[in-house]
Amino acid sequence: MKPPAHRPSGVPPGLRRAVRRLLLAVGLAAASLPAQENAGRSTPTRPGGAPPVAAPTAPKAAPKAVAPAGPAKPAPRAAAAPKSGEGKIPAAGAYVGAREISRVLKAASTWDAGKKQLTLTVANRRFVLEAETREAEFDGVRVFLGAPAEIRQGELAISKIDYLRLLTPAVRPGQGAGKPPGLKTIVIDPGHGGRDTGKVNARLRVLEKEMTLDTARRLKVLLEAKGYRVVLTRDDDRYVELTDRPAVADRVDADLFLSLHFNAVEADVERVTGVEVYTMTPQHQLSANRQPDDQVAVHNPGNFNDHWNAVLGFAVHRDLLAALKVPDRGLKRSRFAVLRLARCPAVLIEAGFLSNDAEAARVATQGYRQQIAVAIAAGVRSYGAALAQARANR
Repeated sequence: MKPPAHRPSGVPPGLRRAVRRLLLAVGLAAASLPAQENAGRSTPTRPGGAPPVAAPTAPKAAPKAVAPAGPAKPAPRAAAAPKSGEGKIPAAGAYVGAREISRVLKAASTWDAGKKQLTLTVANRRFVLEAETREAEFDGVRVFLGAPAEIRQGELAISKIDYLRLLTPAVRPGQGAGKPPGLKTIVIDPGHGGRDTGKVNARLRVLEKEMTLDTARRLKVLLEAKGYRVVLTRDDDRYVELTDRPAVADRVDADLFLSLHFNAVEADVERVTGVEVYTMTPQHQLSANRQPDDQVAVHNPGNFNDHWNAVLGFAVHRDLLAALKVPDRGLKRSRFAVLRLARCPAVLIEAGFLSNDAEAARVATQGYRQQIAVAIAAGVRSYGAALAQARANR
């Protein structure tokens, strides 16, 4: 006797059809989610590690739920981004001209037609913008814009996003922004740990995970001496998921998040040295590394603090350069996981390049790591002074 071609399952046909429709719907929904950030680390940036998430329903000032004890891996959502205290972010194609910039920021301006450079002067501080490049100089600090400056209608103009989210915070901290945040609790994030060594200089046996932890401990002592409450995302050699690091800041209601790292390159190892500092990339802009950025239109929790991120990044980067006397790799923006998910002002600091033997040898000394910690602490104090001035100007 031939076996039957189809064996009945016992499940009613109507129920089977309903299940198939549900599975199809789930598959289509998954296909529509934003693409995950490249998890690999590309020089001189950091791994993304976590998918983007839609913005929360309120900025940090609103009550927050306590983060779970286990790994925090928020699922992407297709919700529209709410407005932050800084207002709706303009479209990427909007630009602001030199005359308007000078008027609103109350800055004297000088145009050098030969160099295609606009210099803004505010209280003896110089801010230099140049046409056809993303690089600028803010009070002696190298800064990367989100889009190149352009000549429009006979004057130099910059992206309105750069004007609102980068230039204005550097020139006039607090102008056009919401209420300045507090500064009482600080979370320090020593990058890597456990099975994740980070960058390694094998010849000198210098491991990034060890250097970041020691520097974080030194910085903690300095900040606590100034009266801050300080929490580390790890205080030993253990692995911590990228998404769990900003979750620590959520649990303790942090006002500031500092992620510490050391970098490396594969080429030009003898030439590439110095310090670079990253803040969260504003919505609708590309990150500094010029690589494809699939999340350019996604509003993340880190975008609630675009203005104050810029104030913080500028302060920390400037004080690191002043103290360490090293090459300026620039103040940059990127959508690193720890910056995307941070609900308080946050920076990621690359305090040196372990791929360069001379710089790695300095980083390996306790004295130099103490210098780095002192410089970051000075940057936090400068940021605090900017907050105080912004409150006084309200």
